[in-house]
Amino acid sequence: VAVDPAVMGGPPRPLGTGGQEVSTYEVLAPTELRLSYLHGVCDKVYGSRVHETPEAVVVDVDIRDDVRDCPAMARTDRIGVTLREPLGRRVVLDSAGGVPLLPRSDVRLTEFRNYDPRRS
Repeated sequence: VAVDPAVMGGPPRPLGTGGQEVSTYEVLAPTELRLSYLHGVCDKVYGSRVHETPEAVVVDVDIRDDVRDCPAMARTDRIGVTLREPLGRRVVLDSAGGVPLLPRSDVRLTEFRNYDPRRS
């Protein structure tokens, strides 16, 4: 099917601003994921959350900046989530950026404007 490229929004362009919290995931078991996420060195991590639909799994890490004076440094950590149903073919989405996560990848899709996973 031919589609006018203008309708698709053009090629991805760097955003320049963050927004993606969870960067990647690993499947440990059909219902177990390990999320890799970025946060400030002074942030406090309160846990992880997951919302499931038949088509997608939306993941989030509850991070709060409770310290006023903190160096502008980030670190990557990992945390687990348990799903109600096996992941199967569902897409995993980051709740902060709303973008699909790639398993075991350092590609951060939220850095691109007009990202369309159908064209990748």
